Amino acid sequence: MNAARRLLSADRSSRYRRDWGAAFKGIYEYNVLRRLGPLPPHQLVIDVTYRCNSRCAMCNIWKAEKRPELTLPQFEQILSDPLFRSIERLMISGGEPTLRNDLPAIVQACFDRMPSLRTLSLITNGLWPERALSTFEDVARRSVARGIHLSISVSLDGLEGTHDTMRNVPGAFAKATETLDGLRKLQGQYGFYLGVGCVVCRVNVHEMEAFSRWCEERGMPPGFQLIGFHGTYVDNLNQRSELDFAESDRQALYALLERLAGEKALTNWMACYWSDMLHMYRDGRERQSPCPFLVDSFVLDAYGNVRVCEAADNIGNCLVDGSCTELYYSPRAAAIRKSMARGACRTCNSGCLVNVGVRKDLLNYMRFLLLGG
Repeated sequence: MNAARRLLSADRSSRYRRDWGAAFKGIYEYNVLRRLGPLPPHQLVIDVTYRCNSRCAMCNIWKAEKRPELTLPQFEQILSDPLFRSIERLMISGGEPTLRNDLPAIVQACFDRMPSLRTLSLITNGLWPERALSTFEDVARRSVARGIHLSISVSLDGLEGTHDTMRNVPGAFAKATETLDGLRKLQGQYGFYLGVGCVVCRVNVHEMEAFSRWCEERGMPPGFQLIGFHGTYVDNLNQRSELDFAESDRQALYALLERLAGEKALTNWMACYWSDMLHMYRDGRERQSPCPFLVDSFVLDAYGNVRVCEAADNIGNCLVDGSCTELYYSPRAAAIRKSMARGACRTCNSGCLVNVGVRKDLLNYMRFLLLGG
């Protein structure tokens, strides 16, 4: 027990040093190097498939016409581009990533071609427990061997009836919790981070306090994302009237945001984002919290399309229009970033990688705190 506590303390100390190291490096990159030209990418999202075994109310990926997706050799070829050598954080999503039989091999291809990689995050709906557990055990084993910090998030959008309604799959909650129980056992063996991811909308916002208690009682920290509406990726603009927050939901929403913002402090990176969301929804203020997708991140999807972020139009396709390096540094990419900064980003509620952006944009974060954020 004492040895375990010492290891835990050492890990926390190491992460603390890494956080502040990233913060001071980010100050230099975001406030000096950025003025000299585009920064190399340090964060990457790969949507490895658009296939999905869920029928989510807030997402139309499962309805989209399916086309042939990148094969493992194609992924290996694309990832051999020198652009990926600077990637430090990788998020693998979908669709449902575990529907790919070759997911562990794709992860290994990323490990082999991303020498700077330190963190891997995976998202699953947990609807196929056997596949999820066997896949993630393989990935966890590879992560330990490479010294990569692994984070796994299982999607739960509320308690049993609510989650099944949101996912439009009978028994979805039971399957997801079976996956969580199995992952908790693997967590003890491999030491990865395990959490719950929840999309908050009109359907479940009034249940969030009870849902948070349910997660905390089981030692599974919940992560929340306010529902967003986009014509790209999830393609859910037609669901806005059904799922966006109504006036009758506002008090429940504000209570959730106030609780998540908590007591703002210099080391509470996410307080910036949640406090910002409270001001956006309650006071109608434009977004202030920084986003790394405008600076040093991008998305690669299962067809080879490259985007600035999930909400952006395609820059191009790396199988047809040029390499990922050419697309990432292209005039079109610069124009999309500039247009989004002036428009869509000002009202964007996405929390994707915001903890990274806050740490790197520390000067703006400190100003945010000093001005009463």
